[in-house]
Amino acid sequence: MKIKTILTHILWFFCAVSILYGLSRLYYLSGDGFAVMHITSDLSPEDRWTTRPLTDPENSTVERLLNGKFFYLGKGCQSYVFESEDGKYVMKFFKYQRLKEKIWPGFLSRFSFIDHYLQKRNAHKKQKREGVFLAWKLAFDFLSKETGTVYVHLNKSDNLKKNVTIIDKLGIQHSLWIDQYEFMIQKKAVMLCDEIAKNMSCGEIKTAEILLQKLVQRILSEYKSGFADNDHALIQNTGVWEGEPIHIDVGQFVREESVKEESFYLQELYTKTYKFRIWLRQEYPELCDRFEEYLSDTMGDCFK
Repeated sequence: MKIKTILTHILWFFCAVSILYGLSRLYYLSGDGFAVMHITSDLSPEDRWTTRPLTDPENSTVERLLNGKFFYLGKGCQSYVFESEDGKYVMKFFKYQRLKEKIWPGFLSRFSFIDHYLQKRNAHKKQKREGVFLAWKLAFDFLSKETGTVYVHLNKSDNLKKNVTIIDKLGIQHSLWIDQYEFMIQKKAVMLCDEIAKNMSCGEIKTAEILLQKLVQRILSEYKSGFADNDHALIQNTGVWEGEPIHIDVGQFVREESVKEESFYLQELYTKTYKFRIWLRQEYPELCDRFEEYLSDTMGDCFK
């Protein structure tokens, strides 16, 4: 009888643990995995992450936005995204649960192969985080028009002095002392394909053509200035703000002299627009013909 009682207690214990784990996973998934601790870091300020000063219009915009609330919009590979009250801007926070260096118990790190693996993983995470930091800084310092970036805050500070309210997917409100967080404020754009679909449904073919020409011109201008977006997912990462194409995801921008070479950037332009042209051909064949004519005129023999 005693053994049966013990087994019953053990069974109830595992059932309780399973239920608690299931509930925690349900909460995690229903909230898209967001938690304040996942956007919180222990990073110290570094001079290399200091961004350019805000212009007066940018400062006014940032001041106004930080006085309002932000509502959960979604998540990407690198960040959680919240929408401003007016629906015109987004605030992005780093997903640190993917980038934080892990510390294992000391007795495990005594094994050389485990210690080597841990060091390698942590070095990769640090490199990835610094790559995104650099990309965000480049986007704001040099490409704010091309990326719609209004503000980038990569160093903890003491000048903002605001509690910013964010509301997560579950409707839970969180108050953040925003000086202590790394974040970006960016214009909220309409996805490129959605904008083209809207133009075409309204019979605004010329507007769509001009938008596509601006897209090509912007990509070429970036390369000629020594900047490149290493993410080739043009459809997923391009939006439109007030008739201008902008980059939505700026996490893979780099600055290199080699991208100024014509042979390089023309090949990149061809590659970047390839899947987009397939979509355009399926949805709007005549518009695709005009777009490809423009690419051919721009790229010459490289477009074949």
